[in-house]
Amino acid sequence: MLSENVKKYKSMKKNLIVYFSKEGWSHITHPYEGIRPNVEEKQEALLNAFPTNVNIYIARSETSHIQWNIFQPQYIREKGLWTPYTWDNIEADLVIGFNIPKAVTRIFNTVREITHDKTYFENIFPDYSIQSVVCYTYEDIEKAFKNIQTSLKVLKPLKWTRSKWIFIQEDIPKKQDIETSYYPYLLQEFFDTSWWFYEYSWIHDFRIIMLWWNIIWKFLRQPEVWKYTANSFRKWNLIDLTDWELPDEIQKIVSKIESYCIKRFEHRYYSIDFGIWKNGNIKVFEMNSAPGLTTDYIAHKLWSYIAKNILKVC
Repeated sequence: MLSENVKKYKSMKKNLIVYFSKEGWSHITHPYEGIRPNVEEKQEALLNAFPTNVNIYIARSETSHIQWNIFQPQYIREKGLWTPYTWDNIEADLVIGFNIPKAVTRIFNTVREITHDKTYFENIFPDYSIQSVVCYTYEDIEKAFKNIQTSLKVLKPLKWTRSKWIFIQEDIPKKQDIETSYYPYLLQEFFDTSWWFYEYSWIHDFRIIMLWWNIIWKFLRQPEVWKYTANSFRKWNLIDLTDWELPDEIQKIVSKIESYCIKRFEHRYYSIDFGIWKNGNIKVFEMNSAPGLTTDYIAHKLWSYIAKNILKVC
């Protein structure tokens, strides 16, 4: 029986599996091999916040998943260090990471249902979103491109790609420059945020991070000169607005989004990215169901929530 080979402590200890597979990485020499350095840094920020009553493992290949919530991980974290794990299978109390197998049920999914497909938000909140033309082929892009009114056009994959394959330019991208596996793409007008964000000048992208009912952090992201995107995978400037009072017009949008989510999702950790045009028009660029752990403070807040409400170890 599989259960005879599954290790699950009967004490207060819980098992956390960090899972992220990459095709062809069945044999690894380091738990974060082949992963961007900043992913490791952010993941470690969260894991450093976990107490000793949680056993932490990393599973890195598709074959690591045995069935349901059972894994054969490659590494175990002991006293802040990763060491190879070669013992029994592990039954996870919680699985976090990327590309988690669909059969896994113990996940911290938050609001992914409404963020994975970017048109979902457009349909729910049309007044707060930048409406898109969905393009299933390059021919669709060609037909729609000339009808976009702004000089700069935005072309991006419909589904989450961690800020990759986004085109912001005047001319239509060449067919060979577009990654076909990410179709369908969304074509949008360019939303100009180069005026001001209240008292802050220059191009901006304002992010708030929500945990359950609460805004646990807010900050302004500014791209490097002559760029239009600012995130953790590119050069950017961050202005911490933790103590900045949220304007009523933005608070109203946040409250409407949260009121929608609370009826559908028990656990909610997500971010909302805003932009304001020079005419004062406010739009939501997107929601993210797995915002990065930009600070240790966010990691500790997230851990406290997970510990109390999901793993129930405190």
